[in-house]
Formats: sequence, structure tokens, C-alpha cells
Amino acid sequence: MQVEITVKVNGREVKKVFEQVAGTLEQMEEKIDAMTRQVACETLQASVEATESPRPLFRPRVGDCVTEGTGRGPSSD
Repeated sequence: MQVEITVKVNGREVKKVFEQVAGTLEQMEEKIDAMTRQVACETLQASVEATESPRPLFRPRVGDCVTEGTGRGPSSD
């Protein structure tokens, strides 16, 4: 089976993937999952690049400048 994934950011095509997928259902699932993960990474990068500066933070800052959910301690801004 041929799988096609097309991604557009702000109407501009940023990624188009065509892959032949064959094998067992498990093998096809793994291949399609790998394809979508790669496309997701490239889509995120294209989305960041399409956002004008200053870019918003990924997560809101909380209290003493620690980004909630990261557990990395104070920010080095």
C-alpha cells in the first residue's frame, strides 16, 4: 500500500512523504508510526520557523522562573 502524508504550515507545503508500506499489520503499523514521528518533528520545526520573533515560550513560567513540568530548575535567560 502507498501511504502519502502532506503537511502545510500557513498554507505552504513543508513536507510531503510517499512510502510503500508492506508486510504484516504490525510491520505496517511500525513503518507508518515512524513516518508520522519524522513528519511531526519536521512540522514542529517549520511551525517554529513560521512564528515571528519574539517567539512565545513553550510553557508558561511559574513562580521563580521555573518552567512547569521540566524539572530542570531556574531558567538561564
